[in-house]
Amino acid sequence: MQNKYLNGRNRSLNIVSVIAGVLLWLLVIVAVLRMAFALIYFKVYVVGSSMSGTLIGAPSKDAEGGDYVYAFRDNKPRRGDIVVIETDHKTIIKRVIALGGDTVKIIDGVLYLNGEVKSEPYVLAENNTPSENNFDEITVPEGKMFCMGDNRNVSIDSRSEIYGCMPVNWTVGIVANWSMSLKTSVTAFNTFIDFTVPASDKRH
Repeated sequence: MQNKYLNGRNRSLNIVSVIAGVLLWLLVIVAVLRMAFALIYFKVYVVGSSMSGTLIGAPSKDAEGGDYVYAFRDNKPRRGDIVVIETDHKTIIKRVIALGGDTVKIIDGVLYLNGEVKSEPYVLAENNTPSENNFDEITVPEGKMFCMGDNRNVSIDSRSEIYGCMPVNWTVGIVANWSMSLKTSVTAFNTFIDFTVPASDKRH
């Protein structure tokens, strides 16, 4: 009887040991994947209303209510990309409208890129008052980019003397398309589940 008890106990201990080993390996795998993910992407907390219509911004970096998105670490944006930019003044998030050699002008809220009307479905009518959105034609210098927020009424961007056409190498990240597609889920996860604040976080 005692041998049966000992054998049963040993089997139970072996099962517990196997389960503990599997859990340990799972934790190691998750940690490695998280580190690998952090090497490619960083989390962005959106602040301000300059990207309204596309991204919801919190009233301040310490307030709740902003969207979370992930940007991959790259400084070679394309036209239309939403990018994270480190300027001389602050970190901002805007959309790349034009690159070196392109011409840009805005007439009554309508964007002309290289002489042709550019469709911008991401810009809402209430964020683009025609009388407030005009910009004389310029040619973007090589190595620079012309960026604007999707909320044209309030965004301080390349139309302003504060920034003008910004160096492409100011780009520190490009918001991933999958992150935009899953924005609601990403925001919910980071708001209610992920309580950590990794060093790679950026707030804009």
